[in-house]
Amino acid sequence: MPGVSPIPARIAIGVTGHRRLRNEPALASAVSAVLDRIEQLAPSLRKTPLELTVITPLAEGADRLVAREVLKRPGSHLEAVLPLEKDDYAADFELPGSQAEFEALLFSARTRRRLPPSPSRADAYAAAGRFVVDHCDVLIALWDGVRESGQGGTAEIVQYARDTQCPLFWVRADLGAEPTFEPGRGINAGALQDLDAFNAERVDEVKVFEKASDRCRALKRIAREAGFSLERLQEACTEVLPQYYRTDILALRYQHLYLKAGSLVYALATGAVAVAALQALFFPEWPLPALIEAALIGAALAIVWLGHKQRWHAKWIDYRFLAERFRSALFLAFARAEVAAPRPPRHLSLSYSSQDWMIAAFMSFWSRLSRPGHAAGPDFSSLRSFILEAWIDDQIEYHRNTSRRHGRRNARLARIGAGLLGLTLAAALGHFIGLGGRFVERILPAIAIISPALAAALAAVRTHREYLRNSLRSREMAQHLEELKARMMKSQNLSEIIPLIQEAEQVMLYENADWRVVVRFHEIELPA
Repeated sequence: MPGVSPIPARIAIGVTGHRRLRNEPALASAVSAVLDRIEQLAPSLRKTPLELTVITPLAEGADRLVAREVLKRPGSHLEAVLPLEKDDYAADFELPGSQAEFEALLFSARTRRRLPPSPSRADAYAAAGRFVVDHCDVLIALWDGVRESGQGGTAEIVQYARDTQCPLFWVRADLGAEPTFEPGRGINAGALQDLDAFNAERVDEVKVFEKASDRCRALKRIAREAGFSLERLQEACTEVLPQYYRTDILALRYQHLYLKAGSLVYALATGAVAVAALQALFFPEWPLPALIEAALIGAALAIVWLGHKQRWHAKWIDYRFLAERFRSALFLAFARAEVAAPRPPRHLSLSYSSQDWMIAAFMSFWSRLSRPGHAAGPDFSSLRSFILEAWIDDQIEYHRNTSRRHGRRNARLARIGAGLLGLTLAAALGHFIGLGGRFVERILPAIAIISPALAAALAAVRTHREYLRNSLRSREMAQHLEELKARMMKSQNLSEIIPLIQEAEQVMLYENADWRVVVRFHEIELPA
């Protein structure tokens, strides 16, 4: 059985430059040397292939020259960003054979994106230039250094790259000097190394493919009932589901380690309090309880240290974020919805950034993912039915169950904590009135000391696991998805449903991001 393919490390190369170039062979040689330097900037990766992606509007001149040089590299690919509708854009091409070259490069592009309409051509070109800078890891500028006054020109885009700290290689279009490198924020080596660590994780791949096969069978059943194409479904399942379940299994692994470690730390701390209380009341002369107390505290410290060193918490929330994006990818691909690297709103900026490794990993995966053809005409209703049942209904049910489960656990721990505090009160009152004999007089203070410590530990577990907040969040999420489902059911064609599918993906992304804000600061810590 073939294993799950590692997600390639993707370095996105943006392009800006002049449409009219002199001595293109020499410039091509200079660009090739720049690409060598870009590859050298990447850290050494053990399990992860490195791929170059060129993001370009495919204008004449610099855009196409850099695109051709990148595409000569094994495993590289092209992402086209069109500022205008294709035929309108082609009206600007002047060189002989330019139209045919544009069509050939556009056909070879792995993804093609048409940017939203702009008030003017100049605005459209400026927007395309900024988009390239915003979505690349490093920008190559073929520029003569002259600050022309035209909107959206090379000088303006170079300045925008400098303002945003985008790494920049400046290849002198007049060949008056060697290419220069302005590092800006630098190539994100940490993200590439984190992706390599993810690819190196060991997972039972038999279990991965069993889960993927089971889910594919369930999706095929839904597809048959909806009249959806099984051939299109099989291809997408083969590409997406193994990646999803591999990531899901890893997320669950580190979630269990993190949650169990946190509960164990609280239990050990409570045990240390109990041992200290029992020694003081019953065995003041014995040294063994003190050793046991020290061992319990030492074990708690070791768990905290190991959790931080192995990054259980960070891996859990990062892998869960990536898994949820893989889950959505299956349905976004069917709708051929456009996906860009997400940029969180200000209130979620503590959750993730566009520079995080999970974002780069997903965009690398997405750029390679097949896009089944659009379902038009009579096939639209089958696509809508399939997406609603297999994705939206599935998520609604998940959040309903999650809300109920967390609510029950929160209530159970709250009742136990209240019972322990009641027991503490009873023990304190019993001790005050001198209830029982001499032995009971010692037991009651022990209960009065240990019970509140145990109640505090249970309250800490409730806080650590955020049962109440997660219950309320999932309930709200289920209601939001119900509203989206009702709007999707009213859609009559692809142009109406695609924005709703993208909205659903954004809702799920932001829900996960909000959850990350809640839990990212809940590292395993000693209750001190």
